[in-house]
Amino acid sequence: MLRFVFVMAVAVWLGTVVSFSFLVLPTIHGTSAPGDAARLLRRLFPRYYGACIVCGFIALASVSLARSSGLPTGEALRLAVPVAGGLLCSLLSQYVLLPRLRALPSSDDERYLRLHTISSMLNSTLLALLLLAVAGAVMR
Repeated sequence: MLRFVFVMAVAVWLGTVVSFSFLVLPTIHGTSAPGDAARLLRRLFPRYYGACIVCGFIALASVSLARSSGLPTGEALRLAVPVAGGLLCSLLSQYVLLPRLRALPSSDDERYLRLHTISSMLNSTLLALLLLAVAGAVMR
């Protein structure tokens, strides 16, 4: 049962990242005026990161509970390490980068571009870590 909870949390998380990054964002940027896109994304990003954080904590909790039920240490680490890394990426994005991006006056600001690049790198890292978590879940 705990394996199922872990897999579902990681699957929902991965689906959220993929759909938001490769479907929602390109669609918003392709169909909206820049100001409209920025206003919409200001409202969507906290929800996106919130969903990622909830999934991360659920996945880690399931590994922790499974560990107390006898899950071997090696398997627990194989599952927990990529999830913990992904959770860290999401937490940093939500609570460090997002407030700093919002505080800047314009997306033309060089600082904004630098923070946006860091945010994109964290999101790519998150995606890679989630793929590792999926691989860890299917290995025995």
